[in-house]
Amino acid sequence: MDRLNQAQLEEIFRQISLQSFGGTRHRTQQALVDALMEEGCLGSASAIRAFSAVDRARFLTEDCNNDAYLDAPVRDGKLHQSAPSVYARALEALELRPGLTFLNVGSGTGYFSALVAQLIGPNAWSVGVERHNELVQLARARCADMGLSNIRFQCGNCFCIDVDRSMKFDRIYIGAGAPRDARFLYKLLKQDGVIVGPFEDEEGHGQSLSKVRCCGGKKYAVSQLLPVQFAGLVRPGEAGAPEVQADTQPLVLSGPRWEESSSRSVFPNSFRNIVIALCWMNRLDGTLPNKLPWEVWTRYILSFLPFDAFDPLPQDVLCAACGGTGPRTRGSAPRLHKAAKPPESARGARASLCA
Repeated sequence: MDRLNQAQLEEIFRQISLQSFGGTRHRTQQALVDALMEEGCLGSASAIRAFSAVDRARFLTEDCNNDAYLDAPVRDGKLHQSAPSVYARALEALELRPGLTFLNVGSGTGYFSALVAQLIGPNAWSVGVERHNELVQLARARCADMGLSNIRFQCGNCFCIDVDRSMKFDRIYIGAGAPRDARFLYKLLKQDGVIVGPFEDEEGHGQSLSKVRCCGGKKYAVSQLLPVQFAGLVRPGEAGAPEVQADTQPLVLSGPRWEESSSRSVFPNSFRNIVIALCWMNRLDGTLPNKLPWEVWTRYILSFLPFDAFDPLPQDVLCAACGGTGPRTRGSAPRLHKAAKPPESARGARASLCA
């Protein structure tokens, strides 16, 4: 028996998808939206508007256009896109609202990022991470065509993300099956942030689309939404997976720089309020900010501060010894760090190191 080629395998996958998801092919995006509403996948007015505003066909290749308004996954070479009904449930679960930062892991052609952009608005920062550079370029082009300038698509492998140096996000979506060791991505959440994705169960036998909320410290509330089966996230050097350049490069996720004037509207209010205060004080004689020209502040100081530099600290208690913070669970009493023993040369001075 001859071995099946890639095109034949993808056609078999498509036929299986048609059977699994009902196989109704709609003529327009709005007809697809109506069907998702009827099935109960879309309920909120904001999510319905988002799906109506973003044409799925725009984010598929020409070879897949016949399946654009079909509630089924699409595969075309490196392009893997989930069924609209799955995206609809994820969109509802993320509890999106204007101004929230968003991270899309496995962003593909940018379809889900474009949907999210309709809910978080033009003054919110969004990042997409994708292994395949061809898809990154396609996502950039498609979103640019829609005027979505607040989304940055980066070529990289999520397992290469430096979570300690990266910014934190209000909302995260994972577009591929996440094994248990991918839970390090939880660390990219802000307090009370939400991550939605197809996570592997504790036994490692199946997946469910799950919703995870960061409750502070290392505590997370997890709820399972529905059973799913996604292709897994690809680790660098994974057997059987073609190696791409993104698998070998460390990845730091960050916001725009203040010097990039066109992006200032996406900065958090906390950052912009500090800038307003500095600008006002810079004009007052005798103040410290007045000692430097405003151009120095904007080009050489503000532009080198992290996007979230002035975000409020979590609801933690400051350590009396060092001024640092420690996790505090809801309802628990304030807790101090342990002060480290100061070095010999510092005896008699106040200890400022914490363990």
